[in-house]
Amino acid sequence: MKRVLFIILLIIILAIGGLLFSPLSPLPGGALTGEIVEEPVNDWSFAEDERICHFEMNPPDPYSITVTCIVHEGQLYVGCRSCPSKGWHDYINTDPNARYRVLGKVYNVTAVRVTDPEEVNRVWAARIAKDGSEPEPAPEDYWVFHLTSR
Repeated sequence: MKRVLFIILLIIILAIGGLLFSPLSPLPGGALTGEIVEEPVNDWSFAEDERICHFEMNPPDPYSITVTCIVHEGQLYVGCRSCPSKGWHDYINTDPNARYRVLGKVYNVTAVRVTDPEEVNRVWAARIAKDGSEPEPAPEDYWVFHLTSR
């Protein structure tokens, strides 16, 4: 009986630790872990087939979320549906330095909001094509952030 209680307690501690230090959709986490890649990336096509990635912002007090990987024409993007109602984009407005984890590796990036409606719609189309959905214009509340290596 003591062994069972110990195992249950250990599972609870590991679960709480996972929630605190890594994003677990839909819950945010802290600093991303994984091999850090120092070399700049100009073509993100290697991540095109990945569905889920992690995005960390706010370097002084890391805040990370789970996002859909969006690669369009070799460029890397993070989309935010219903973005005006979410607070994480404020971190980007304050400090565009961020980190992105895909395929177990962490990349230093700079995040900049895309305001060109045509580019937003192209990224939206790439995102929904991944889901196999029918093409449609991006919703008004869909924001896109372009990530570049730093």
